[in-house]
Amino acid sequence: MSERNRTEGVATGSRPSEGDLRRRLEGRVELIESALRRYRRLDETLDSRGWRRTLREEPSLIQDVLEVEPRLLEALERTERRGEQEGWPEGSTIPRTVGRVREVREQLEMRVRDVLLLRGQVTESLSLEEKLRELREACAHEVSLQRMPGESFALHMGSVARTPQYLVSFGFVLAALGLVVGILWLLLINEFGLALVGGGLAMVGLLVVTVAMLRSQAPGAIWLTPKRLVWLAPGDEPAVEVRLDALGEEGPRWEQTEGMLSLRADQVIRLPRFDGERAERLRAMADLFRDSRFRAQAALVDRPVELVTYPALLRRKKTWSPGTAVLLSRGVFFLPDPDAGPALLHAATGRTLLSQVKLEWVLEGLRWQPESELDAYLLRATVATGGAAWSSRDAQVAQDIPLEQELHIRRGEEVLVGRVELSQRESAHRLAQVWREVAQVSASSDDAPLKAGSGS
Repeated sequence: MSERNRTEGVATGSRPSEGDLRRRLEGRVELIESALRRYRRLDETLDSRGWRRTLREEPSLIQDVLEVEPRLLEALERTERRGEQEGWPEGSTIPRTVGRVREVREQLEMRVRDVLLLRGQVTESLSLEEKLRELREACAHEVSLQRMPGESFALHMGSVARTPQYLVSFGFVLAALGLVVGILWLLLINEFGLALVGGGLAMVGLLVVTVAMLRSQAPGAIWLTPKRLVWLAPGDEPAVEVRLDALGEEGPRWEQTEGMLSLRADQVIRLPRFDGERAERLRAMADLFRDSRFRAQAALVDRPVELVTYPALLRRKKTWSPGTAVLLSRGVFFLPDPDAGPALLHAATGRTLLSQVKLEWVLEGLRWQPESELDAYLLRATVATGGAAWSSRDAQVAQDIPLEQELHIRRGEEVLVGRVELSQRESAHRLAQVWREVAQVSASSDDAPLKAGSGS
């Protein structure tokens, strides 16, 4: 035997068996194998569609990884170093397991990072263990679907669905027609048993599948309260909320791409097929209630201010001007078109949005402020736009003109007329009656101008 062959034989014979290597590594190989199973389960979960709900229902998926993560890197390094020094046993699975663990761990870290980035969290300086703890905390937070203390209202801002339910219904109709044709064909060839039994079972199966699809594609809904924005996602995804106090001084960070509206704050809400006026209304309302003043004042009221808005014409100095009238119990405000919405938002917040702002959107939020505050905001807006603000003490609602025909208000030589929509006429009747009662009480008093901050 040559010297070379003797050396190779000794070298090969000197390599430890896999069992010896496992004993020398004192449980590190077993730790690596356990880590591979745990990391792979969590990685597959994060890659699935309903990962949020799964992690909320099975918090052990994250906890199992957290238990091995602090010791894993040391175990990997010691195992690799021992294998390099002594050589791997022939056919050993340890080096493949080590390499696979590193791959899965790196992939898992990228997924966790992406999830946290979606929540607006900076993760560059965080270790995987720290990222996992952040993820665990985020998943453990359960969104309350009940109004919390200080939430005087919950406004429905819109509904969206992943797949329009009419498509599912249309598919059911087509499948049912095909099934009926199949049953008729079986009857024509005298396969009565197969037609009745098979057709019946197929119809039951079709109904079950359709109902399941309709439930999974149930539309999601976005709700706004004075404290938070709550997204009830379609299907079985858990609810997500964005705290309005987390929007900060710079305001909401909106992203509109291909019909998808995204809001980034302490959480991220993505609203598919949510654009146009629905998105603009949501932007205006969120911008209004990111102001701590409005959130605090909304907690002081238990019902909205009663008001009526309607298109109106103001006659002043023999000239008619179009605009929108806002009728309250103690006054009426006229804001010229088309500046009414932006003017009122600016009067209330001092801010101007680049997107469309309709007057009814701003009033929808400001109705949940004390009436004295609403009076003040409307008065500022009328001054800024050259509109009109009349107190119920020095203006009169015409009693000889039916409200169903028009709402006719006069102050001196100035006249404000407009037609109230049917849906608001009941409120208009109540407010007009309040005006008449005020006029009777103050018939002998001097005219009093409407003051900022006046109200109930």
